[in-house]
Amino acid sequence: MTTALFEQALTLAHQLTMGQKARLIATLAAELADTIPITAEADEAWVRLEAFRHDMESLGPDAPNFGAALDADRRTRQTTLEGEPHVHA
Repeated sequence: MTTALFEQALTLAHQLTMGQKARLIATLAAELADTIPITAEADEAWVRLEAFRHDMESLGPDAPNFGAALDADRRTRQTTLEGEPHVHA
């Protein structure tokens, strides 16, 4: 695909509604997923991810909550930059 063709497609995509964009993305993602070969490395990565998930679950309620840690970090950074109170608290 040439750069000009890509730019034309992107311009047209920007004219779509949100629902049409989502449908386009889902269609393209499904087509890509069908063309990407499954390799031993990819399978191994999924196995490692699943093992990590099980390890985290086995820690029970004391398991690190990465979402909460990221949210706390965001709040700390926002307070550092903007001071108190801030809009997104």
